[in-house]
Amino acid sequence: MRHQQILDKLAVGAVAPTARDEVRILAQKSFYSARHQGLEGAQHADVVPAIKERWHFALDAARPGVDASESERMNAYKVAIALATALHEVGLTDPELTELAVDGIHELNDAVWLGEDFLRRTDDMIALLRSSPAPLTRKPTTRETITFTRGGDLLAIRVRRRWVVGHVHVVDGPNAYPHIELYERTFARRPEASEVVGTRAWGYAYLGRDQANVTRLIVSGLRHLPDPAEQIHLIASGVTVPPDNAHLFDEQIVGTHVDLFELLEMARSVSGEPQL
Repeated sequence: MRHQQILDKLAVGAVAPTARDEVRILAQKSFYSARHQGLEGAQHADVVPAIKERWHFALDAARPGVDASESERMNAYKVAIALATALHEVGLTDPELTELAVDGIHELNDAVWLGEDFLRRTDDMIALLRSSPAPLTRKPTTRETITFTRGGDLLAIRVRRRWVVGHVHVVDGPNAYPHIELYERTFARRPEASEVVGTRAWGYAYLGRDQANVTRLIVSGLRHLPDPAEQIHLIASGVTVPPDNAHLFDEQIVGTHVDLFELLEMARSVSGEPQL
């Protein structure tokens, strides 16, 4: 059985292709970094912790002791299967995710959630996920970058115990890269737009400088809203008041290109959460 066949059977809209893309984004970077160090393939430490953190909220409903509806639990199992499959495809495994995926296959079958064809391939899917994956020998491909965000969107980003908010200034066309500026203020719950609009921007402080810089992030990989990983939420659209960055040093730099995971690392910096 092939990895793509498992992903095709999940019937979860944006979840499977997004999970696969995001695993491959991390695996690409790790593949090149490992090669420079004389290592083979993508490295577990570069990929697995970040992907599990990214999809933490979408996986919660499948974890023991979590109060969730049957629909929420089954969708969380599908996420686990998609992630475990995408990781295996790039030569990596994680015991927790693999066993959660195997549990999910059985649970989905018991609930007749995905039909007879899925049931018939149960043993093949489990055998593939529990097998030793082959390390990457070449860079994995990803889909063309696209975003469904718009200029004026306010995005609330959950970072474990805090929420960080970003303002989308513009989107490079056609629908490619949102230019995002993060706000300085963070929240213990999902904020309302009125609590954020017009407040101070967060800026990156370069080593040796007393004043932080105006920081705009040109983001690749931020594709879907609603976010299938349940981490990034749209809280307002059409916001014309930008973050207040008068307190920051402005070098008139258009922006810094980052991928989704680098954006999330920046959000962790704002929130005070430890870096991965």
